[in-house]
Amino acid sequence: MHITCFGGIREIGGNKFLVEDGRTRIFLDFGQSFTHLDDYFVDWLQPRDRFGLRDYFALDLMPKVDGLYNDNALKPTNIKPQEPKFDAVFISHAHYDHVAHLRYLHETIPIYMGETCKTILESHMQTSGSFFFTERGFERPFAKTFVPPNKVKTFRTGHKIKLDSMEITPIHVDHSVPGAYGFIIHGSEGSLVYTGDIRSHGGKPELTGDFLKLAKESAPDALIIEGTRVAPTETRKNHTEQSVYTQSLEVAKADKLILAMRYPKDLDRFRTFHDIAKATGKTLVTTIKTAHLLMCLQGDIHFDTPHPFQDPHIKVYAREMLKPRPYEAEIKERFQCVDFDWVKNNQKKIIWELDFSQLQELIDVNPEPGGACIHSMSEPFEEDPLSQLQDEVLHNWLSRFSMTHHQFHASGHASSKEIFDICKDVAPKHVIPVHTSYPELFKDSVHAVRLAEKGERIQF
Repeated sequence: MHITCFGGIREIGGNKFLVEDGRTRIFLDFGQSFTHLDDYFVDWLQPRDRFGLRDYFALDLMPKVDGLYNDNALKPTNIKPQEPKFDAVFISHAHYDHVAHLRYLHETIPIYMGETCKTILESHMQTSGSFFFTERGFERPFAKTFVPPNKVKTFRTGHKIKLDSMEITPIHVDHSVPGAYGFIIHGSEGSLVYTGDIRSHGGKPELTGDFLKLAKESAPDALIIEGTRVAPTETRKNHTEQSVYTQSLEVAKADKLILAMRYPKDLDRFRTFHDIAKATGKTLVTTIKTAHLLMCLQGDIHFDTPHPFQDPHIKVYAREMLKPRPYEAEIKERFQCVDFDWVKNNQKKIIWELDFSQLQELIDVNPEPGGACIHSMSEPFEEDPLSQLQDEVLHNWLSRFSMTHHQFHASGHASSKEIFDICKDVAPKHVIPVHTSYPELFKDSVHAVRLAEKGERIQF
């Protein structure tokens, strides 16, 4: 068995790992790291999409691998398109840093992902304009007939997928987006475990427990494990989802407007805010984008989500827009939404989910002084100028409207101690740290660490 890490090495995200066993070749994830373009691009200076992979290849931002990319991505480059030389790509979960480069993938290479993951990506493509597949549209919002050019095959926990000499078993894990998986892979002469992104302090820690039990039983030759929070200094607070609920509940009891900010795909946090709304007798006012995702997930029998237009504790906020996107127009046509006048007149009785990009709505509502904002997203980091700037801007808005700021967030990733404990418990022959800026720190606490270099082919 061979492993080649084309991404996720000394960087957060960008996971792109080639696993080979004989003539069987699969990729684990196909994402873009958060710092992928930082050396050459900033703000409005970005790669030219109309030229496919030309800018990426010229600046060594994507690996030049034969038989991997589609003709449209290669046509503007000096790389000749070839027949595909890979059997599949397996996606662990629906976050951008694990799926963003699927749009460049050769259209005949099948993509495997969880059923919930596929639903989330389809909803995101309709609501954000970002395309992870090479298809450029749907028949209509909420349509269930979408089939991208790449054949997408879905799985559930425990399915065994046989590809020639490999058997791949996806097992659910707890993460900050539903439908997240790790993989246990058996080859002709060995086994491999890949955690994806993982934690045990979220809403469903038992999922991670199931995965780790089976990972240990597989006695793996190699463990590819994320290390997002492995760093010289811990930058995230060790909140659990329960502690986020407890602390947020106290803030939400105030007889003032309560803002709640979270990552759009973090539906564990949505449930937390929904539970707080019920406990306080308030209404959770969410975005049309969240409503779209909740409606798309209604058919998922394994994922219990409230219907945004049938649940008595939920209202959907529609912004004033000169030209709504198609999905927004359809939702507003089919369902009753609330506007800024309704929010203004009911501000003491609601918890209002407001995206950072929609802070201007505060001008229209003009909240009474004394409200609060529950910022339930990652803390701003000193090494990230963008997050520092956004944090400063957020505080300026809150100060302008006399609102207090409260930072309550449960990370989507295990702490460094938890990661090191996983390595010791699973006890692989080799540990390959990925999805971390500080892989060398593993050596202080974990045996048999193999520090991979980007593009290096490792044999086990």
